[in-house]
Amino acid sequence: MIIITRLCLITAATLLVACDADISVRDEPTDPVVQEIALAFVERPLLLPDDSAYQTRLTDPAAFNPGARLILKQNAFAESAETDLTAALFDEDSLYDVKDLVASPDGLTLLFALRAPQLANVAEELQPKWDLWRYDVLSKTVSPLISDAQLAQRGHDISPAFLPDGRIIFSSSRQTTSRQILLDEFKPQYTAVDEDLNSPAFNLHVINSDGTDITQLSFNLSHDLYPVVLDNGYVLYSRWDNQSDRSMFNWYQMRPDGSENQLVYGWHSHQSGIDASRVEFTKAVVLDDGGVSLALSSVDAPYYNSWPQRVALALASDNQQPLAGEVLNMPAQTPLFPWAFDNSNQPQRAGAINSYAALKDGTGRYLVSWSPCRVVQQQTVLSCAQLAPADAETELAAPLYGLWLFDTQKQTQVPVRPGQEGLLVTEPVVLQPYTEPAFIPQNPELNAELMAENAAVLDIRSVYDFAGSSNVNLAALADPMQTTAADRPARYLRLVRGVPQPPEEVIDVPGFAFGVSARQLMREILGTVAIEPDGSVRVKVPANVPFNLALLNAQGQAISPLHQQWITLRPGETRSCNGCHSAQSTAPHGRLAGEAASINPGLSSDGRFPNTNPQLLAQAGETMAQTAARINGTPELNEALHYLDIWTDPSLRTPDAEQLTSFNSLTTPLPAGVECFSQWLASCRIRIDYPSHIQPLWTMERRQLDPVSGDVLQDNTCVSCHSRTDAAGNARVPVAQLELDAEPSDLEPAQYRSYRELLSGDNEQELIGGVLVDRQVQATDADGNPVFVTDENGDLVLDDDGNPIPVLVPVAVPGSMRAGNALGSAFFSVFSAGAAHQGYLSSAELKLIADWLDIGAQYYNSPFVVPEQ
Repeated sequence: MIIITRLCLITAATLLVACDADISVRDEPTDPVVQEIALAFVERPLLLPDDSAYQTRLTDPAAFNPGARLILKQNAFAESAETDLTAALFDEDSLYDVKDLVASPDGLTLLFALRAPQLANVAEELQPKWDLWRYDVLSKTVSPLISDAQLAQRGHDISPAFLPDGRIIFSSSRQTTSRQILLDEFKPQYTAVDEDLNSPAFNLHVINSDGTDITQLSFNLSHDLYPVVLDNGYVLYSRWDNQSDRSMFNWYQMRPDGSENQLVYGWHSHQSGIDASRVEFTKAVVLDDGGVSLALSSVDAPYYNSWPQRVALALASDNQQPLAGEVLNMPAQTPLFPWAFDNSNQPQRAGAINSYAALKDGTGRYLVSWSPCRVVQQQTVLSCAQLAPADAETELAAPLYGLWLFDTQKQTQVPVRPGQEGLLVTEPVVLQPYTEPAFIPQNPELNAELMAENAAVLDIRSVYDFAGSSNVNLAALADPMQTTAADRPARYLRLVRGVPQPPEEVIDVPGFAFGVSARQLMREILGTVAIEPDGSVRVKVPANVPFNLALLNAQGQAISPLHQQWITLRPGETRSCNGCHSAQSTAPHGRLAGEAASINPGLSSDGRFPNTNPQLLAQAGETMAQTAARINGTPELNEALHYLDIWTDPSLRTPDAEQLTSFNSLTTPLPAGVECFSQWLASCRIRIDYPSHIQPLWTMERRQLDPVSGDVLQDNTCVSCHSRTDAAGNARVPVAQLELDAEPSDLEPAQYRSYRELLSGDNEQELIGGVLVDRQVQATDADGNPVFVTDENGDLVLDDDGNPIPVLVPVAVPGSMRAGNALGSAFFSVFSAGAAHQGYLSSAELKLIADWLDIGAQYYNSPFVVPEQ
């Protein structure tokens, strides 16, 4: 039995003074805010009905934690009346869940998310969804935001916030527009799951205050959560960047119509917790002065505690990184309160903070969910004030979170709602009028013609721009008399779309379908476009579709690292950026107002670029791509690598030769979707599956015949050499120890042997007695000494002749391909000029392989073409 001692807990004043917290407690004040303004909070049990501990799970926003209650308190007096706002909605003793409280600017409406009690013996996909509800202060009524019960249950709705025009922005798994895009792509409609394949993906949506006209605004493949409206009218929210080997929650910002969506903070700041601990950037809190703060916490913090921080969002993109033109004299993140709180799991004498709300009355006060510092010592719960300085062996007691009014100016603390054992008081909200944020109308720059096509424009000033610097001579590259097309390192830009993955109840995708690099999931190519001589790009792209970027060489191989952010443009939008970003740089990237000045400012006045075609006259400030688009029209994405030299002045030299490497020249099955690019639509996609599009390259007949006799002069068919049997059916060692046949792999029978040999490698084989077997060699230790068999005592085991028995191991043969890295794949070297296989594969075939490798070397790139097992 654990005994809870009341020593030093008799009064809050005694506790706090004894804990050396440099804070004092005052009697309940008499100001109008405390006396007249109601407040609300969530009360939930620390132990769930199944006796498991309550946990906050960022990556599972739909998680159901039954037992929560929504409490309305008459005012901030500790003894004021309380009302359970949601108890009457369900039968007595029903267990439901409540979260995500937010008050309207006039203080008369409280919005929240509620999930009804679990239904017995019902599948998870048929259980009640999270709904948005509202409490009307004047009528004292609680009602669902969406009155149509069937419409309300079409997805989980959480994290609401009030927009200045009266609409409500929220996070939802409805995916209303994403589902329609699936139909446009000739796929079935479904609610896609996140990139961990666990939970339905939540994106930001907007809805009218009467529950009508739901519109999807963001299109992440994982979660977009916790929208808040800043004083300037922009929406700040938390995005789960969960692509490839990245998994982090960062702050993004956009206009209320979803345009100008951009990373603004956090990418390089995830070790900014106490003692460089890992933290995530979740829900922002807008302060009274318009600043932004964050309850900085570790994932699944067992004590539910956080470290409240003020974030200098207007000055910085990361804790140690100022925006271009700004200076940080201290870290961008600074403690919000003058007391020593943090996000650690160690006892802090100042106690612990779970969550808080800023009072917007100019007083510097906060309504705070706070727990005193308590520890367990010898089965007894003690206040930290009772510990001797030498008492190092302690463990945290269960927290005792209650509501307190913190005054940061007077450094006092007033009890509002005492904590109770076993309960967590969280998400406090003050129903207090505050100044409404600025109203931002629909983006006036949205183009109506593009909107009608469900398209947008991506504009890059120079792909050679890395945070305002470059390692190339841009002027020389852009001058046709100094540099030919063949000498420019970056020739094309490829756009790749992540394929939304269906939940198991729609189709259970087997693991082998993703291939050897499952974290890439499935990918489709949106197309490619040529990069202009100055590194600029301007191209029409599909709207409302998440994509990433790769720079390509002339062969179509990616020369840039994998881009690990999904970019999305709204219909009609033109997104401009200065250039690219290196993984080693912490400089702001993608934040429209924070990047360094472009290395490609364009001409200072109207005219033509040096030594270029006189018919292409540029306007001041234009890039080459912008000039070409203004004169010839904005390019559309292409399935091919297509470069046409329009810039070289024919009077000065011969223009560079046209390059056209098209999938249409393939004699094997074309990648799915190639035909769409003959008349580009926003729904055009290219899908490459290994069994259908890569394997046929190895088995396609490539014999060279004598035109007169018909005799075989040379057989370049891949499997004629790279197989374990010759033309007569006799066993042999495959050439280069590589088998390219379509037999089942011994590593994964559902995949072809050729796939695993190319990507996973295999053991070297030899022919013994007409049978292929793995070649065995004697193992060596780290120093190169031969290794022999020993017994349990470490003594050598001898054979019948008294000789030590060598330990034999197979000889590994590495794969010649690397998933996600065509440029780093040795496979292509044998097809280069002067190499043994030069000319065996066409440029289109090599491009097909490079595209497939760069996007992840998946076995299949659609869940709906995977054969039933």
